[in-house]
Amino acid sequence: MKRQHHTPSTLLKPRAITLLSTLTLAVCGFLLLAPRGMAAGKDTLNASDVQFVKHAAAAGLAVVKLAGLGVQKASRADIKAFAAMIVTDHAKANAELTQLAATKGVELSAVIDPRHADTFQQLEKVSGPDFDKQFLAEMVRGHQKCVSSFEAAASAARDNDVKAYAITTLPVLKSHLGKALELSPTTSVTPEPDNTARNVRDRDPASTLTPLDQGSSKNDLAITAQIRRDVTALNNISVNAQNVKIITLNGRVTLRGPVHTAEEKSLIGAIADRIVRSKSVDNQLEVKPAPTGGN
Repeated sequence: MKRQHHTPSTLLKPRAITLLSTLTLAVCGFLLLAPRGMAAGKDTLNASDVQFVKHAAAAGLAVVKLAGLGVQKASRADIKAFAAMIVTDHAKANAELTQLAATKGVELSAVIDPRHADTFQQLEKVSGPDFDKQFLAEMVRGHQKCVSSFEAAASAARDNDVKAYAITTLPVLKSHLGKALELSPTTSVTPEPDNTARNVRDRDPASTLTPLDQGSSKNDLAITAQIRRDVTALNNISVNAQNVKIITLNGRVTLRGPVHTAEEKSLIGAIADRIVRSKSVDNQLEVKPAPTGGN
């Protein structure tokens, strides 16, 4: 019988196949087990977009918690239904934002911030018509701020996914704001401090800029958005101060609306000065102290 001879390459072939298979399984296992960002190269956002995502997540977390309290404690059936709608819509928006943040490498806090926690505790202490009144007022104030922030992101966010999220969510927020105003007695809600024409008519004829005069250039929109984000990031300032009008036209910034203290006016002016040259900022903010017991 003729003896069969094996070349070295023939003898090594099974081992090579086994080794290759092992390496392939190891690499595939790593890719399957690695976080999504690690496998595909996690996107990163600029500072402004990160700030928007974090603020939107914090606001979304707070509004769901407050609306849950509304479902439990509201004395009117229509307010209970409104609160339930808020919980459903914002829970969905929060889930979408959480997924977006994960793909962009942004870490979100799962803890409600102290300011919103204080509001929750205050609402827990009241009931009946008083609860309804305060709950709706908080929904109006919170949604005014959210609408303003999302409008800025829809116009000026650098990341396309962040911008798309803001554009998609904005109509829902505006709908909630409209419903909150509709349900509110005319005497129960503080007049809108920002996105209305109420503050337009009390100006000198030479200074009649309104938000409609906001420049549409990329630079003007970016300046307004950056100032808005930095202002809303300030701690311990009034709702009015957080919602002042910021109008940028051809690189020149006009600040308008009421604030509660001279310090608030100075802080907001300093933010605008830092983002654009001081000579390009017209600080028309008016100091109007809050009534006793107000914000």
